[in-house]
Amino acid sequence: MGLFDKEPFTATATKSNVTVEVDEDTSLLQALLDAGVPMKYSCEGGTCGTCVVPLVSGEVEYENEYLEEEEHGTRIACCVDRGVGHIEVEA
Repeated sequence: MGLFDKEPFTATATKSNVTVEVDEDTSLLQALLDAGVPMKYSCEGGTCGTCVVPLVSGEVEYENEYLEEEEHGTRIACCVDRGVGHIEVEA
């Protein structure tokens, strides 16, 4: 995914029971914060891992530099990774 071809998606935060629409110009982290979901974060660039949460279900396009390849499919960095269609995260 390049900077100009990001697709919108929806995400449900299972612990908070909140579903957010994430447009092409917004991160999952920002959408969750805007919806009142308490989130930890720091760098907002995909390198520190502070905003990483468990992925409950769905497909993710990974852009972060923090997670190991074997963690893909089980965790998501909310600041830079993007869902495809609809995802569920534990937040």
